[in-house]
Amino acid sequence: MTVTPIDPTQPPVFGLDHSAYRCRDAEETRVFYEDVVGFPLALALHIDRHPTTGEPVDYLHIFFDIGSGDPDRPSHIAFFEVVDHPGDKPDELFKKQWGMDLHFAMRVANHADLEAWKVRLKGKGVEVEGPIDHGMMQSIYFHDPNGYRLEFTSAEEREDQVFRDEMAVARTQMEKWNAWKANRDLAAAEAN
Repeated sequence: MTVTPIDPTQPPVFGLDHSAYRCRDAEETRVFYEDVVGFPLALALHIDRHPTTGEPVDYLHIFFDIGSGDPDRPSHIAFFEVVDHPGDKPDELFKKQWGMDLHFAMRVANHADLEAWKVRLKGKGVEVEGPIDHGMMQSIYFHDPNGYRLEFTSAEEREDQVFRDEMAVARTQMEKWNAWKANRDLAAAEAN
């Protein structure tokens, strides 16, 4: 189902893709959302560069399936554990947002519609980043007047397959992240 647009020339939007937030600890977050709330872990992506700035930063981006009625592209609540900037104090978290923090992503039909949104937004004076190729989708990013980061995202068949492949290894990626973080913490403790 799509929203009936005010302007019939605007490309359709298909609802929430994901809403993303920072977390203190990915495993603690997984336990709460998966084991307590019951949302299955769908993706766990270890990323070592900021997707829009290229800045080196290690983080785990985890997604939990909150359902959408579309088995190929469900809606998610997502979190980032950024190890060098854990954001364990909410007041500190909001002093420097990374762009990945607190963003709202909406799905569009395809890359052509993504480009149409970019042209439309820029034509209205909105600064737009992207499209950024995430391998399993492409996205454009922009901000609302309050400073909230918004995203339009699209995936075509090749990217949908990458998405499904990543879903199949989410549990393994989560285990690798926990081991990597434990080894990193151990090495830091031994160095002191």
